[in-house]
Amino acid sequence: MQSLSKLNKNKKAFSLVETVVAIAIFVIFALGIYGSIQYIYKVIYSSRVQIIETAILNEQMEVIRNMDFNDVGIVSSVPLGILNRNVTVTRNDMDFLVTRSIRNMDDPADGLIENGTDSNPNDYKLVFLEVMCVNCAQQKPLSISSYVADSFPESTTNAGALFVNVTDSNYNPMQGATVHIVSNEPSIDIDMTDTTDNNGQLKIYSITSCYKCYEITVSKSGYLSDRTWSVSEFTSSTPVNEHATVNTEDVTDTFFQLDVSSQVDIQTLNQECTPVGNVSLDIKGGGIIGTVDDVYRLESTIQTDSNGDYSLTNLHWGDYDFMVNNFNYLGSIPAQPLGVLADSTQIQSIIVAPSTAKSLSILVKDAGSQLPISNAKVTLTSGSNDYINYTGLGFLYQNDWSGLSGHEFYDFTVGYWLANNIEYNSSENPFGLRLSEVSSGLYENSGTLESATFDFGSTDVDYINLDWQYDQPTSTTIKFQIATSNSSTPSIWDYLGSDGTGATYYDITTQDINDIHDGDRYLRYKVYLDSVDEDPISGYSRYTPTVSEVDIFYVKICSLPGQSYFDTIDQSSGNTISIEADGYEILTITDVDISSNITTSTELNAL
Repeated sequence: MQSLSKLNKNKKAFSLVETVVAIAIFVIFALGIYGSIQYIYKVIYSSRVQIIETAILNEQMEVIRNMDFNDVGIVSSVPLGILNRNVTVTRNDMDFLVTRSIRNMDDPADGLIENGTDSNPNDYKLVFLEVMCVNCAQQKPLSISSYVADSFPESTTNAGALFVNVTDSNYNPMQGATVHIVSNEPSIDIDMTDTTDNNGQLKIYSITSCYKCYEITVSKSGYLSDRTWSVSEFTSSTPVNEHATVNTEDVTDTFFQLDVSSQVDIQTLNQECTPVGNVSLDIKGGGIIGTVDDVYRLESTIQTDSNGDYSLTNLHWGDYDFMVNNFNYLGSIPAQPLGVLADSTQIQSIIVAPSTAKSLSILVKDAGSQLPISNAKVTLTSGSNDYINYTGLGFLYQNDWSGLSGHEFYDFTVGYWLANNIEYNSSENPFGLRLSEVSSGLYENSGTLESATFDFGSTDVDYINLDWQYDQPTSTTIKFQIATSNSSTPSIWDYLGSDGTGATYYDITTQDINDIHDGDRYLRYKVYLDSVDEDPISGYSRYTPTVSEVDIFYVKICSLPGQSYFDTIDQSSGNTISIEADGYEILTITDVDISSNITTSTELNAL
């Protein structure tokens, strides 16, 4: 016989974890049953609503079939009838919206009016009914369609056909677009709304003839709308898409485009890519809606904020031009006009400079492709001076080293930081840097010059090319090295050559600046002049190379593709512009008048 203590030890109870798990399993099972019941009720409810909707559609269709044929139509529509387009029907305390669409149909059996083979295109009528529960959880419409015909031959008096064709911005048919047509002729009672078919068309037969009397508006949810226009809406222009005219026994085709709106984020910058605020801009674009005196969909004046930003929203696709008012216009990125695609967000950077009395901004394009040409050399001859710039590239140069040494920053007026056995010759031809002259016709054998510091304004700089204008006798050499830093006063300027090390140099055959310097704001160059033709008596050189100009080419985010800007214009008239680019014919434009701030473009022909 077991003791009481042993019996108690054999009794087992549920632990807390086991209890929680059991409850969780029960809840999951209960939720599954509840969800299934809910789904069954939903299916039953949906089926019940559809049964009611089907009964309403059949009832409405039977009413129409028993009407006089001439009465089958929509009030103030085509075909004209006694039915309202929309009607609300109540069943089982639920409201249902019935939408009626009725159209004349042109059967090809006796010809088509668009082919000129049927002058009476109202052969029979298509009745399309759609019903949807207004306040039910189910919001999917149900539809039915049928043809109705008259027992007598069709006839048309003083009527034609109006076809409405709707596409998107890429000319793809726009199905389901809403078309609203209103007659502005008091004697013609038409104020109708219908939708386009799968081909993006709405064909209206037997519509009363009249001259420019049908005002058409096409729309679709989520898209920009399109419409016809009246001459009275423009001061001195003719609408591109005028109110529709319908001629007797003829077809009038009208065309419309719908698509999603776009956005352009404008930023105004200076040449150093620093934002410039409060810039006034005139904007035109989005397509021309009136001709003779062109009228654009958007013609507006805006002003960027203190940070140089402005967002244009709800824009129609098309080309846009931006004109600067209170600054000089240098160019834009991308080049104007800005092509805006539907359903897009684009950035337009406008590069400006302080306003001057005279300036020239020129865009150079390929005559065939119309694409901007970068790295084209543009020379402006104004008065006795030549001013050189390059399209699409930043361009800093030095051709004057006069002034004292020890000049830390280059500012276009004085010379260099340090020179050894090199002097600036400004009195004898050729002018420029040369080996120091020891005595008449004799020069130092070698020398170096370290430039002042060039400031490129920001760190988003990619250095492209180092070039120089020179005179170099066969016994002499010219070499360069470059040092860059993100500090204007580094502890040491580390001069490097074409392979990014101090062991090489840039010479006439290697002028592409090594990528190691990209992203550094400050730059110095060091020039090395050497001569090996020594005078046998003195030991000095009898020849010296000469550097007359040093050019540094670079690209920044605000570099202007295919564009060049001149803010120094010596004289207003009689200027000459010469443009050279690899693979293109040289273009020279003479007698150019630059008496104000000019923005223009030109084209180069490929060789």
